[in-house]
Amino acid sequence: MSIEMRLLEDLAGQADLCDEALRNTIVLHINHCMDNSFEFSRILGSLFRTVIFVGAPYNENIPPEDPSFIGYSAVESEEGTYTIYRNCRKDETFQGYFSDCVHKLIRIAFEKDILPSLLNGNRLLIFEDGGYHYDVVRELVEDYPQIRNKILGVVEQTTSGTVKGRRSGTKEAYSYPQLSVARSAVKMNIESIFIAERVIEELALYLYSINTFLDFHHILLIGYGVIGRKIAETLAVRNVDIQVYDTEPAIREVACEDGYKAPEIITPETFSSDTIVIGNTGCASFSEEMLSAFFEGDAEKIYLVSSSSQEEEFIIFLSMLRGDRSFPEGIVLREQTSFEGTDVYQFLFTDTDGKQKKKEIYLIAKGRPVNFFRQDVISLTNCVIDLVFSEMFYLGIWLCNHPDMEKKLHLLGKDSAFSGETHEKELFKKWLSIYHLSEQAGMAAFSNRHPAADLLREMLV
Repeated sequence: MSIEMRLLEDLAGQADLCDEALRNTIVLHINHCMDNSFEFSRILGSLFRTVIFVGAPYNENIPPEDPSFIGYSAVESEEGTYTIYRNCRKDETFQGYFSDCVHKLIRIAFEKDILPSLLNGNRLLIFEDGGYHYDVVRELVEDYPQIRNKILGVVEQTTSGTVKGRRSGTKEAYSYPQLSVARSAVKMNIESIFIAERVIEELALYLYSINTFLDFHHILLIGYGVIGRKIAETLAVRNVDIQVYDTEPAIREVACEDGYKAPEIITPETFSSDTIVIGNTGCASFSEEMLSAFFEGDAEKIYLVSSSSQEEEFIIFLSMLRGDRSFPEGIVLREQTSFEGTDVYQFLFTDTDGKQKKKEIYLIAKGRPVNFFRQDVISLTNCVIDLVFSEMFYLGIWLCNHPDMEKKLHLLGKDSAFSGETHEKELFKKWLSIYHLSEQAGMAAFSNRHPAADLLREMLV
C-alpha cells in the first residue's frame, strides 16, 4: 500500500523558503522506524540540503535505501544487544538499554553526517519524537562549542519529549528555540482519540494471547491527561471498573467529575483484585510505593501497560529487574517467562507477619508502548499521522523563516507568535476535506477539549 501524506505534500509544495534556507539547512529527523516517518523524511529531503533520519528501535524495521535521506536504525537481536544500521547496511553492534541505543544512534549520526556539515557553515533543524537528542547535543557542544549557534531549533512531537527539552535548560535560558505540537488542539482533541483506540485494541489482543480479557477487570489509569482521559472514554463501553491516579489535584478533580474514583495515594486496597495498570504520563509513573502496595494487597496479578511513546512508564520496575536497584524488602523474584511479547514475572512475597504470597506481574509489550510494539503493526494510520506531521512541518518552516526566534519553549496552541486555534482549525478543515471526511463530526471532536486543557498547557511551560 502506498504511503499518502496529502496534506503534508500540499504544505511542502507551498512552503515559502528562501534559497539560502534551502541551501544551508540540514535536517535531523528522529522518530519511530515506520513507513510514515520515512515518507516525512522523503518530503523533507525534497526541500532541504540533507536529511538524516534516526529511528528509535521500538520494532525490527530499518529505513529503506532512499536517495532523499540518510537512515540510521537498530534492531535488538537479543536482550540488550542491538545491531546498528546505516542506509540498510550493518554498521556496528551496541550493547545497552533502549534509550542508550537511541543516544548512540544520534551520536553516530552527528559524528558521521551532521558535525562535518555544521562545521562547514550549515544550520541544523531538528524534528523529533521523544526528546532524545538533548543529552547528545549537550555532550557535543562541550567539544565543539561553535555548533551551539548552528542549531536553528527543534520541533517536538510529544509531551514526554517536550518535558525533556524543558529540563535541558531553564525557563530563562534555552540553548535554542524549542517548538512543540504536544499541546496543540489537533494533538489534544483529535490524535488522542486514535491513540486511545489503538492502545485498547492492542491491549485486548495481548490479554487474549495470555488467556484473559479486559472485561470484569479493575483498571488503574496513571495519568488523566489527554491520553488517559480518552482511554477512559474508550473503555466506557467495556465491563470494567476504572480508578484514576494523577499527581495534579485539578486533574484528579476532572476525573472525579467524570465519575471515577481518584485517590491522592495508592494503597494496598487499590489492588484488592487483579488489576490492569495503564501508564499515560510519558515519565516514570509506576513507583516503588505502588509496587509495594500491589504486593501487600489481595490481588494475585497485575498487568503493566504503557500508552506513551517511550520506555519510561515502568522504568523503576525495569531497573529492579535489571539489577540497577533493589526490590522492596520481602520481595523475591522466582521465575521469568515470556509469551507473545509479554514478560511474566513470578514472585514470592513475605509480609511483616511472615506470611508468604505468590504474585505475578505481566509486563505487556515488555513495558514499551503497546500500540506499536507488535511487528508490522502501526499505531496510527498514515492519514492521522499526516495531520500531526503537517503541524510539525508548519513549525519547522516558521523556524527557518525566523532564525532569531527567542530561545525558549513555544507551544502550538498557546504561543501567540505562530499559533492560535484559528490556524489549526483551518488546517484541520483542510485535512477533513482532503480525505473526504465529515466536517460536522470532525469539528465536533475538534471542539471537545479536555476540561483542564489550559492547565495541561501551562504545566509544560
